[in-house]
Amino acid sequence: MKDFFYHLFIPYHKNNHRSKILHVDSLLIIFLFLLSFGLSLIALKSARPDILGVSYSLSENELLVLTNNARQEKNLPSLIINQELTEAAQKKALHMFEKDYWAHFAPDGTSPWDFLKEEDYSYLYAGENLAKGFSNTQDVVQAWMNSPTHRDNILSDKFQEVGFAIVKGRLKGEDTVLIVEMFGSQNLQAYNVKRQANNNLIPQPKQNVMGKTENNNVSSYIPANNIFSQPIMDISIPSKTIPLFVLFVLLVVLTIDLAVIERKKIPRLVGHNVDHIMLISIFILYLLFIGTGGIL
Repeated sequence: MKDFFYHLFIPYHKNNHRSKILHVDSLLIIFLFLLSFGLSLIALKSARPDILGVSYSLSENELLVLTNNARQEKNLPSLIINQELTEAAQKKALHMFEKDYWAHFAPDGTSPWDFLKEEDYSYLYAGENLAKGFSNTQDVVQAWMNSPTHRDNILSDKFQEVGFAIVKGRLKGEDTVLIVEMFGSQNLQAYNVKRQANNNLIPQPKQNVMGKTENNNVSSYIPANNIFSQPIMDISIPSKTIPLFVLFVLLVVLTIDLAVIERKKIPRLVGHNVDHIMLISIFILYLLFIGTGGIL
């Protein structure tokens, strides 16, 4: 067993001073294993997403709480959920999926403010934060707070209201979740005119789930759009853990190989070892950070 370990991982005279795992045939086997492993994961995810899929825990209510917690730390008043802003955010998310783009402004020139106007939201100030690819609410808000421009929106004293949308779909050929956060402050004059016009209409009482009637008051709107998914295994675990383990083993073997050859002054071309170590290190860093969400 000791000889097998040495032969596989340690350069010495019996393996011609080159670890067996670093031979071309061994590296080819490793590559084919990782390729077949990745394809198997994709196939299982497509066939049985309940067994192997992506875990999501995204909540509008939690977005509101975390956003307002950040504002309260700066002694700013809490934002109030506005249903018109929420509808605008929902339409913006669906528009990005429909037109297949990831930007504040659509390729056809549609702006975030067009969705506000469509909802008849008369604003003095408005802003938008976007996020995609996140699996939990805390990471979304933290990413926004780590970005100066997004943090400025969250902590702006010009905004009084907010609306959220959490929508799952396919963007740029990839299944993902889009999160839209719309900020606004209403033009009070236009708001009062619209409110007076609405008051002149005969109100239609709305029934809640308890059978009681309630007024349509946007400030009492409770965000309820959530995405929760809990497969038996999150695909990010095996898809990252196995390749990371294999690359880490190769990195350690390459480092040992370089150290042994240098210490024993064995005449062998090892100039590429350093390049290989750097390349594998880059792959490891890539795997560690791949799959994290993006903001805009």
